[in-house]
Amino acid sequence: MVCYTNHALDQFLEDLIDIGINSQNIVRLGGRPNSAVAHLSIHNLPKEKVFRTRADWMAVDSIKASANDYQQRLQQSFKPLLLPQTDPKRLLTYIQSKDADYYNAFRVPKQKGGMSIVGPNGKPVLPQFLISRWMEGQDAWNFKSEPHVQRAERIWNMPKALRQQKVASWIASMVEKSAVDICVAGRGFNHSQDSLSQTFGQGVVTQLRRKRIIGCTTTGAAKYADDIRAISPGVLLVEEAGEILESHIVTALGTSITQMILIGDHK
Repeated sequence: MVCYTNHALDQFLEDLIDIGINSQNIVRLGGRPNSAVAHLSIHNLPKEKVFRTRADWMAVDSIKASANDYQQRLQQSFKPLLLPQTDPKRLLTYIQSKDADYYNAFRVPKQKGGMSIVGPNGKPVLPQFLISRWMEGQDAWNFKSEPHVQRAERIWNMPKALRQQKVASWIASMVEKSAVDICVAGRGFNHSQDSLSQTFGQGVVTQLRRKRIIGCTTTGAAKYADDIRAISPGVLLVEEAGEILESHIVTALGTSITQMILIGDHK
């Protein structure tokens, strides 16, 4: 059963008790109950003792370690999205394994004896020097005669518009990879958290199984959604249905629900 406001829920539970429903068969999920039904709150029920073995705690430690690993992967996956997408050095690193022909075309020859080449701006030529010039629509400067540059004539003869399209495709692929990594890590983290919640929420599920009526606000239904689904209730009664958002009702629905009763102003 779901009620839209704390007041409506409390009144409904009081009415149930008044008509003779044993309060021991009722539990209330949600915050701020009034004094008349405060004793029905899940927080005020006797705590269920759950005995766990050494193996149980080892499993919990394993789940926590997995959650921590996924959390770190999430943080690492977000970092690339915070960096400048058109950074030549970053693009060069990406295409090294993804687009070998372009990477070879932009490779700055190494000098013997640890010598450095001074570029047109009077500064040492860095590894991203050629890809930077290519992105800006320029030529290969003094490296035009290098064999690997000449073999990449097609790449260096591309008009600037096509070069920009190629860069855009690299950026899109990089963003897609980060998005996939975030989704995978996020699902793994959520699964770990769900496992922990189920492990430490066994006492709540046991308490709910002993009740015939579960009264809850929409917030309570969302907070204890997994616990409610675990006991597979068959009937959902929605009070003040005309005031509740459809999304709140959907949150309370589970595959076990066979009957839904909506009460409230049709307007």
